[in-house]
Amino acid sequence: MAQTFTNLLTHVIFSTKQRRPLLKTEIRPRLFAYTGAIVRDLGGKAFIINPVADHVHMLISMPATSAALDPHRAKLVRRVSQPQAELSPQLKTNDALP
Repeated sequence: MAQTFTNLLTHVIFSTKQRRPLLKTEIRPRLFAYTGAIVRDLGGKAFIINPVADHVHMLISMPATSAALDPHRAKLVRRVSQPQAELSPQLKTNDALP
């Protein structure tokens, strides 16, 4: 019997609006948890999440089913790039953002 193994790793990079240095050290643990939860909710695994002051690198693995792959990536990009409703109020209450 034939067996297949698929390991699709994706390098995701996203930045703050206008590349402003908003990702301060104090908020990075919450950013790890937030982005990791998004990837897990979509059925993937986050291997590395590395934020710097103005952008974040992620190495992730998403489900390999061909029908689900592109929609999962689109959902990931939408949810990570539009966190204002979920994350920004939490960060602003802790004076982490201006």
